[in-house]
Amino acid sequence: MKIIICGAGEVGFSLAKYLSSENMQVTVIDEDTEKLHKMTATIDVRSIVGKTYNPNILDEAGVIDADLLIAVSENDESNIIVCEMAKILFKVPNTIARIKEKELLNEKWIDLFSNKGFKIDNIISPEDEVANMLARLVAVSGAHDLISFAEDKVRLIGLKLDESCPVLDTPLGQLTELFPDLNTKIVLMTRDEKVFIPDKMEQLQQNDDIYMIADSNNTKRILSVFGKKLIDSRKIIIIGAGLIAINIAKILEVNEPDAEVTIIENNKEKAEKAAIQLEKTNVLLGDAVENDIMVEADIANADIVFSVTNSDEINTLVSILSKKLGAKNCYALLNEDKYQPVIPNLDIDGIISPRELTVSRVLKYIRKAIVSDVHEIKDGSAEIIEFQIKEGSSLLGIEIKYSKLPKNTYIGAVVRQNNVIAVDGSTTLELGDKVIMCLLHDAIQKVEDFLSEDKELI
Repeated sequence: MKIIICGAGEVGFSLAKYLSSENMQVTVIDEDTEKLHKMTATIDVRSIVGKTYNPNILDEAGVIDADLLIAVSENDESNIIVCEMAKILFKVPNTIARIKEKELLNEKWIDLFSNKGFKIDNIISPEDEVANMLARLVAVSGAHDLISFAEDKVRLIGLKLDESCPVLDTPLGQLTELFPDLNTKIVLMTRDEKVFIPDKMEQLQQNDDIYMIADSNNTKRILSVFGKKLIDSRKIIIIGAGLIAINIAKILEVNEPDAEVTIIENNKEKAEKAAIQLEKTNVLLGDAVENDIMVEADIANADIVFSVTNSDEINTLVSILSKKLGAKNCYALLNEDKYQPVIPNLDIDGIISPRELTVSRVLKYIRKAIVSDVHEIKDGSAEIIEFQIKEGSSLLGIEIKYSKLPKNTYIGAVVRQNNVIAVDGSTTLELGDKVIMCLLHDAIQKVEDFLSEDKELI
């Protein structure tokens, strides 16, 4: 597949890195030569210097032969224009645009991005994705990842195990015996920076980072089993007043009407704008790393602190300080990956990566003929996919243990007639089943090829 990416910022870089690793032909366009040099020095992509909405530059990039154009610059207008040009001038079959302005995505203006409006096939909004993710975590304290599948009947739950976990040193096979009705599978683990799919003899250890695929109805009980205290999130503090912060606060004002939400912002203009846009959220003007502001905001008694400024350094520092003062759960937004090696050693409950959420949305679009949903996790080390069994599938009527699925895959859940059923090797897949599977990166292409052979699978 030939892909053109317009914009070499963090989002564009992440997409180029991941897509090129899957042997796709990627060309990146940007005016910033420094960004392009940084990109081409680390990943195998072609780069073109110039304005993304210049038709001559698009022509030079070979857009006429592209299968997909992804416009992810920081400017909504540029992204819209380049998608229009790609469709009108070069007949590009598929276009994706990043849209930051939330008002453009309002249902009231839905025709803007329909067949009647702009020639854009799919919209991605990293800021919106992050806000929705963080808002979901409010309802499930203690988890660092929470992703829904099969109309939210199944959830991927990410947890880091600490010394309070009551099932440490327990083999995974024994967990199923101890909690037979929990209906959850640990499908992925990270230990000492190694990402792997565990077998039933694997024992849980302190500091393990685990991912479970579970029946959504059992979410709170699952957290309790793994030693995560269920916190009634009534005091929430958001650091920063950018798009993500405003979006989170607006969602919480609706979903958590009894919660006390406070935003801390050191820019007067942004703080005033936030105070105007939000109805019930308190807005404090000041630097979140200063002790006086932390005391005024009462961070020590916060149930959740979301650090979502544009600075990874500030987000990391504030999360560490907040946790040290006594905040129960602290989450940091990290746009880059330079701090990833030290994050496991820091007392931070969760890292939110706009890059992973954006890549997941693009992958879902690219693979829509094969899977109905896909989420990248652990910086591309693994994926969780959802697909449905239809007439003609080679998996139909086969027990999982006898299927010819590639290695490094794990079926974590099956939804049958709107019910999440318990899964093991003897489970026979039936017509209409929705399958949620974990796979390591080296199995992705093999699974794509395997599923592509089933013409009627999706």
